Amino acid sequence: MANFTKEQIEMQIRDQLVRDGFPINVARSAAIHGANHYIDRANATVASSLAYAKTYAKPLKRIKDKPETKKSRR
Repeated sequence: MANFTKEQIEMQIRDQLVRDGFPINVARSAAIHGANHYIDRANATVASSLAYAKTYAKPLKRIKDKPETKKSRR
């Protein structure tokens, strides 16, 4: 198994989150947490770190001063 640096993992996670439609500022913040998860856990994989970052990013998508849409109220 390849060992990646924190910066490499962070970049991979950030790029994937942006491809999945997250705003860049949310993707950066979540990628940092995902990279920390990868570094801190001995058995962490890139996939598990991405999943961790996505769970962190979901609440961050709610931005202040953004009007609530009908779709998000359901």
